[in-house]
Formats: sequence, structure tokens, C-alpha cells
Amino acid sequence: MNEIKPNELKRKIDSNDDIFILDVRTPQEFESWKLSYDKHDSPKLIPVDRLMMHYIDFLAEIPKDKEIITICAHGNRSLIAANMLSKLGYNAKSLSGGMAGWNKVYDVAEIPVPNNAPFRIWQIRRISKGCMGYIVSSVTDKMAVVIDPSREIYESFLKVSEENGLQITSVIDTHQHADHVSGVIKLVKMLTAKIASKSFACFSSLEDYENNNDSGIKNIQLIKEGDEIKVGENVIIKVLHTPGHTGGSMSFFIDGSFDDFGENNNDGQNGSSRHGYFLFTGDTLFTDGIGRPDLRDEARTFAGVLYDTYHQKIETLPPTTCILPAHFSVSSIRLKHGVPIFSTIESLKKSIKLLSMNKDEFINSIVETLPPRPVNYRLIISINKKMLPYDGIEIPDLESGPNSCAIASI
Repeated sequence: MNEIKPNELKRKIDSNDDIFILDVRTPQEFESWKLSYDKHDSPKLIPVDRLMMHYIDFLAEIPKDKEIITICAHGNRSLIAANMLSKLGYNAKSLSGGMAGWNKVYDVAEIPVPNNAPFRIWQIRRISKGCMGYIVSSVTDKMAVVIDPSREIYESFLKVSEENGLQITSVIDTHQHADHVSGVIKLVKMLTAKIASKSFACFSSLEDYENNNDSGIKNIQLIKEGDEIKVGENVIIKVLHTPGHTGGSMSFFIDGSFDDFGENNNDGQNGSSRHGYFLFTGDTLFTDGIGRPDLRDEARTFAGVLYDTYHQKIETLPPTTCILPAHFSVSSIRLKHGVPIFSTIESLKKSIKLLSMNKDEFINSIVETLPPRPVNYRLIISINKKMLPYDGIEIPDLESGPNSCAIASI
């Protein structure tokens, strides 16, 4: 069959293979969610019904000297298109599983830190969904903490930890997510089964979780403002309560002031930490916008809370603090293989106009420009409340579409 697996397509893109991506869905499907990765940020769109009925009109738009990869929602329409193109002499393959399969593909980038820092940070990104999670490890004893793992790619965190000889001691959610199913409990369960680990599943004590002890995980820890999470020798993560996106959102701060920062190439990203300060902001602050405050149906109230969080909590941190969010926008940021996404507080104050407004302007601007809410967000919230591993449940369609937990910079 003329099919290619999602991970193989990513490998071809990373290797700069000469491929041509052809999306055969409807224009509505394409506009709401499309493959956007590296130089392939705008695939060619020809709906399969039009291609089948008028293929002669479109052949000039499809190169014969490249490998053609057809894409649809689940791989059915794209397989029809690939088979037809193959009969016409094209080297065509259909993306197995379609966009639902592509939604499980991830990329890893290491965050630059000072040369003498006692820790390392990896950023793990779901390419299509725009979710980002992190591994923070101690250099000396290889202990590690995971922040914001997504259920669909929990294996990626295991793989990075195994490749680097790490022992994960804590797995943390910054908040109760609304756009994807949390991977915290699933990852802790797998760690316990694989290496008899005593890893803790950590959640905000200020979110409305429903722990009925059905998860099978005994090591559940509820964290609060002022708590400290020990990663390893000389590496401490401080817990900050940063509400606004949700009432119980937490951010995690590493304070590492180092004299010798060393070389730090951010490859065109918006700034970098020069002194070793890092803030994992969840959905509170992004590199191109802020967290939306309306997913708990209190947009105006939560917008005011967000304003206070930015100005009373985040802005009090060193301006060179490196901001590491839980999402990136696939519409405004072109993800590149191995290139981390981050910014600094001082850079974001210049680029995000909302952060320079007074409180009334801030609240009114947000409430008046709220984007459509994530698909299935109420169901996803209810799932994440229960703190379960969800073994055997198919999630891709539940999470279809890019994340929409942000309000873009205006």
C-alpha cells in the first residue's frame, strides 16, 4: 500500500528530502488545522473530490520529480489520492493515520543554559498540536523532573530520559489543561512499572481535581505557592501561584545566577536568559501572547487576575528570566527541528502590547478579542479532573485541531 508513517515523514522533513505535501481535505478542514513544520508550513490544498473529477486540470500543480505525500484527516481520502497519482506515474504515498496520526509526532530541543549550570533542560514539542513539555535534570546525579507532559506523547519523555540516563522523580502539571489530556498519571504509572520508580505525580492544590484513588498511583502530591521541588544536587524548582488562565495555575522558577554564561545561540528566537533564570509558565504567558482567561466561564474576572499575575508576580522576576511556556502557536511560529522556543521577560514586554496596557485596557482588549474555544475543551477538562492514566483510550480525535489556549499579541 502507498503509505508512509508520520515519524517517517518527519524524518524526511528533518533530512531535507525533496518532498511535496498535498492536503486533500476540504478548505474548511485545512484552514482550521494543517501540517505546519519547518519549511512545510503551507502545503498545497486540492480536495480529493476535485482531484478525482478534474485531475487533468491539477497535474501541472503537482511535481513529478518529487515524492508526493498526501494528507487528510485519518488517511482514507489521502490513500485514494495517492493510489490515483501512483497510477498516473507519480511517486505518491499517503500519510498513515492522517492529521490524527501526525498529532502524535514530537520533536526535541535542548534549552541553552550557562556552561557551568548544574542542570539541563529539554523541550519536547508536539509538532501539530503545539503542546510543549520539559525535562529538567541535575547534571551531577542525573535526577530529573518532568513538566507538562501530554498523554499522547508520554513515551517521548521516557525516551529522552533513557537516552540521557536520567531518573525521573517528579512529574508535574502546571494547571488543569483544557486542550489536551494530561500525561502525568500515565507517565508515572509507566515509570513505576518499568523501573520500580517512586516518582511523584504533582498537581496544583488550587485546582478542582477529583482524586478517588482510581488511578492506581499512590504518590500524588498537591503543590502550592512557596513549595520547592528538588531536582537533584544543587537544583531547586520554586513554585509560584500564577492564576488567570485558571484559578490554580502554577509556574516553576529556577534561580541560577551564574557568572560564566558561556555561548548561547538562540537561532533567531526572541532573546535568551543571560544569567540562568528560567520560568516554566504553563498557559499563563507564551512567547507570542498570553493565556486566555475564559475557559472557566469567568473571562472578565480572570482577565483581571491575569493582569495582577503579570505585574505583581512575573514582572518582579529578573528581566532576563527565560520564559518556557506549555504551548506555541502553529500559526505564528514555524517550528524547526531541534531549535528551542523561548523568550525573556524583557523581550516579551516589548513585543506583547497587552503587557504595557493599564488594567482596564488590558481586560477590555482581552474580552473583546477572545478566539473560539478549543474543540471538546469541557470534556477534556472533565477528563483531566479525574487524574487517571486512560489506558487504551483513543485520544487523537478528542484533541483534533491546534491548541487555542492563547490570545495572540495585540
